[in-house]
Amino acid sequence: MADYDGAGSLFALGLRATLLDATGAPLAGDTTCYTTDALVAATIGLEYNEAEEISQTNGSGVVCLAYRAPDTLKQGTISDLQLCTPDPNVQSFFIGGDVIERAAVAEVQNVTITGTPTGGTFTLTYAGQTTAPIAFDAIASVVDAALEALSNIAPGDVAVTGGPGPGTPYVVTFIPALGNVAQMTASGAGLTGGVAPTVTVTTVTPGVAASTIGYRAPQVGVTANPNGISLELWTRAVVDSAYAADLPYFHWVLPRVYLKPSEGWTASGSDPMLPGFEGFSNQNANWGDGPLPGAWAFPSDRVWQYARVADVPDLSPGFVTVA
Repeated sequence: MADYDGAGSLFALGLRATLLDATGAPLAGDTTCYTTDALVAATIGLEYNEAEEISQTNGSGVVCLAYRAPDTLKQGTISDLQLCTPDPNVQSFFIGGDVIERAAVAEVQNVTITGTPTGGTFTLTYAGQTTAPIAFDAIASVVDAALEALSNIAPGDVAVTGGPGPGTPYVVTFIPALGNVAQMTASGAGLTGGVAPTVTVTTVTPGVAASTIGYRAPQVGVTANPNGISLELWTRAVVDSAYAADLPYFHWVLPRVYLKPSEGWTASGSDPMLPGFEGFSNQNANWGDGPLPGAWAFPSDRVWQYARVADVPDLSPGFVTVA
């Protein structure tokens, strides 16, 4: 067994929470794993079953028998788990409940040909990509096809109505999932006839992407996250008052955790409303190497474990796909 280099652990860098299936394995999906760099602090411990102490005295009051069995480990504990933001996704992962989302709004842009041209073509440009020439009097489906032929607009990303030009605007509606998109530009250099024909694009309705804006607590009487979650934490390794040059991070793994709020949130004029959690952790051999291939290179069948590692994953708030 090699000597330890004396590194200590400092600074909560972030965490990764993963939903588990009934066997304890990381649950596959696009929204079953979430990372955040909002970790403030966490306290990890162990809880023991205290063994019974047996003693017996003789008639003179002298102890003639004394025995106490060793305590046995009951479970891991986690307390004072604090975050510096009330991220609804984290709340839902930790204790169940529902995320409240603001609905997406589809962006609508109008394409208008003016100057009453009698022939020729025009083009539309979206985010640096320009369509093939479009006839001045094309029907809406032709304009739709020209836009969807661009490399940066997938089939179904837009729906074109209105027209045909000139005179009647084409109405280009982008799917809501795209949110706010770049306004198209147009060129009427290929139009002929009429009086100074031009093509203009105006944004009628700016798009708005769907976003998480709130949280609803679990229902009364309903067991939230019955399979538990896994929790991974990352901290800095410090040696001799500096970041460790070799394996500069600690990776902490709690393979099955059940959490609840540790206290209420206080709204005041001076203190932030910091969410806090507490709970316990159990062994979970089926967690394996974690939610991502090779996320954990060691056995994971203990209530918690940690190891020094060379890298930290991207802990920006967001979902991680579990295959």
